[in-house]
Amino acid sequence: MHNDKAIMEHYEAIEERVIRFITNHSGVEYMKDSEQIVEGGVFAWAKLRSGDKEIQTQLRLDYVKVFELARQRMERAGSEHLSDFDRSSEAVLHYIRQDSILWIPSLEAAAEAARTELALQKFLLAQT
Repeated sequence: MHNDKAIMEHYEAIEERVIRFITNHSGVEYMKDSEQIVEGGVFAWAKLRSGDKEIQTQLRLDYVKVFELARQRMERAGSEHLSDFDRSSEAVLHYIRQDSILWIPSLEAAAEAARTELALQKFLLAQT
């Protein structure tokens, strides 16, 4: 069984990897004609290169392990924040899987949004 300190250390390591993956191995593309629907338009993730897909797969697997440990800890403690934790975890998975559109035009903004979600998860875990 992992203690809270170990889980937090895993979160720190994952956060660095998520940020590095988004900023160094990812790309975004403007979705043509999307400004007709939303002011400023929307963006999609660019296709990953094969080496980057391998990084993505391993990062996703490692992140799932960390958030499952944290979620189990929160469940055992009877946390009232499980639904917020689940929503936040799903948001981070979208950034890792790159399977959703983006309302933000830069990789730096996407990385910061992922960092905010991970900070929220650590905060909710600390509340248990």
